[in-house]
Amino acid sequence: MALLPIGVMGVLQTHDLSREVDNRSELALLALTNTAAVSERQVFERAFGAAEALTAVLQLMLVEPERCGNYLAQYIKETGSYSFVGFLDPNGNMVCSSGGTEININSWSNLTQRFEAPRMWIDPTHNNGTDGNGAINVLYPSYQDATFRGYIAMSLPRTGLGVPWQPSTTRRPLSLTTYNDRGDVLTTVSSTADQTIYLPQDFKFERLDGDWTQTFVSKNQFGQEQAFAVVPVMPGLVYALAAWPVEYRKPAIGRFSSAPMLFPFLMFVASLAVAYYAVDRLVVRHVKNLRNKVQAFSRTRRLPTTSDQFSLSAELQDLEDALAEMAFHLLDDEAQMEDALREKNVLLKEIHHRVRNNLQLISSIMNMQIRKASEPETRDILRRLQERVMSLSSVHKSVYQTENLSRTNAGTLIPDLFERLVASNGPAGLDYRHEFDEIVLFPDQAVPLTLLASELGTNALTFMGAPEGEKPHLFVSLKQLEAGSARLVCENSVGADIQDMKPNDAGLGAQLIRAFATQLNGKVETTSTDRLYRTEVTFDVEDVFHEPADH
Repeated sequence: MALLPIGVMGVLQTHDLSREVDNRSELALLALTNTAAVSERQVFERAFGAAEALTAVLQLMLVEPERCGNYLAQYIKETGSYSFVGFLDPNGNMVCSSGGTEININSWSNLTQRFEAPRMWIDPTHNNGTDGNGAINVLYPSYQDATFRGYIAMSLPRTGLGVPWQPSTTRRPLSLTTYNDRGDVLTTVSSTADQTIYLPQDFKFERLDGDWTQTFVSKNQFGQEQAFAVVPVMPGLVYALAAWPVEYRKPAIGRFSSAPMLFPFLMFVASLAVAYYAVDRLVVRHVKNLRNKVQAFSRTRRLPTTSDQFSLSAELQDLEDALAEMAFHLLDDEAQMEDALREKNVLLKEIHHRVRNNLQLISSIMNMQIRKASEPETRDILRRLQERVMSLSSVHKSVYQTENLSRTNAGTLIPDLFERLVASNGPAGLDYRHEFDEIVLFPDQAVPLTLLASELGTNALTFMGAPEGEKPHLFVSLKQLEAGSARLVCENSVGADIQDMKPNDAGLGAQLIRAFATQLNGKVETTSTDRLYRTEVTFDVEDVFHEPADH
């Protein structure tokens, strides 16, 4: 009777062990099903991989259909894995194909739905080719500049799929059926002598879609009880249903015995009380004391005091000594990290300072070259290049003058840039107005934004004019918008004399504006009238710094 607690623990442990065995048998059955479906998975993944590889090639060759068709025909001949490869445009026209075996495109089910929702598709067909075995059709979407251009269409002959398994020591399911996400059967294979395919009674494949796995016991179409397992072959696209002998999946959870008698229960309660008192006096209160010391150290960063050695066991005393040593090393490591961080900031500021000085030196050399240049066009080109160098210099100056080296305030950087541009290139009587919000950016956005603003300002001042009797004006704003985005606006007046300029005067500047806007992942909008020219660039302000790649 005194061993009742041990008996209860044995019953509970046996119950838990039975559940664990049941869970492991389920996992083992799923693993065996995954292994059995390896061949089908490899075939389908290779098909989609080949279609993805052909996407870039066909986009370059579609302009020459004959050459494209010859390439695909040679591709099929060399691989030997596909019966047809072609390219379907968004209108459903086969603009490029491998030729050879005729393909009835209309037999590919729900083509209209495929073009309305472009994604990867896999479908069976039973009237492809001349061998009567049908094929499995694969559609892979082709995009160019984020625009849907059509599908890479491939046909896999069924003769290479569903080959009966050969006798081996590996455990195989009685049958394996693969189907797509709409419940269409793709392949079947059986390990029985009569090649029977087993399915659950009153079974519909549509009930087993989704990116999850499951096992269950059910009667098959012949009324026999069997175990079934469902695993994703290609999640969201292809799934496999395997039939196994029912012995592979049987619940192993037993039942509890009858309730114990009162006396053993009281002994169990008494044992708990004694154990609780002993553990509390010898262990728990000392562990609580250690916990309080750890919490106090986390708040104050002060080394914990030493407890009375006579009240602690040797193990707890060793634990407390280890805690004190760990706290000491932690404080020492934190001090070293602070020193390293301080040294890093000093070095980074020095790097930005030296880079800025070098850019200033380059600007001075270019200024000397400008004074020596005899052609006005050469001087203009050098002056524009000098302004871009000075824009980069201003970014590095702003970085090393801030406390936080990882962020830059564009609300002060951009105004300084335009003040310098207006002072050096602004016409007499210029009406300059500006509105700038405080927007903090990481360097990977601050640099292209500064160069973008420099190009906008330089173009605005270069091609500025004014209607007769009016003063030229320049308006610049940088505003914080909702949802973490910002907008840079540059607007300048124009006059009739702008029409006399050469068409290529602003070509490089416009290209640079688009390039810098692309680096910001921004959208450029321009407005042009006979009185003004306005450029708006809207971009998202990143809140996470992306580490630059080492290349």
